[in-house]
Amino acid sequence: MQPPLQQPIGFWTARAGEAIRTRTQSRLADVAVSQPEWWVLHQLSLHTAGMGEREMLATIGPNATDEIIAQAIDDAISKGWVERADGALTSTAAGRERFAVAADVQRELNAERRQGISDADYATTIEVLQRTIRNVGGDAWHW
Repeated sequence: MQPPLQQPIGFWTARAGEAIRTRTQSRLADVAVSQPEWWVLHQLSLHTAGMGEREMLATIGPNATDEIIAQAIDDAISKGWVERADGALTSTAAGRERFAVAADVQRELNAERRQGISDADYATTIEVLQRTIRNVGGDAWHW
């Protein structure tokens, strides 16, 4: 294998993204939550008074298509995790319980991904990726 400075960052970011998504989706499936449902439950955990559906779509938008997010909202409603009333989405008691279970999984996954990586190295990696995106004319953000 070539030395790291001669390897393409696009290759490694794509492989890392694929590996992380596959592992995350698998572990969330173990607790009966899809990744898009996790995004919905997570946003509602941050907006306890409720959140408009359009705001939800705009916030989660960089992760998937509007159709996938809308389906996750509908699925979470059908599972009794989310309620839609007066244009706002709110988490139910069952949704808050499911979020807590999935949040534990996400914490475990984060610890797994961060094994052997210092906080400084992790922060540097994020900053380098953000800078790389800007360098090629991209525009990315995370809530």
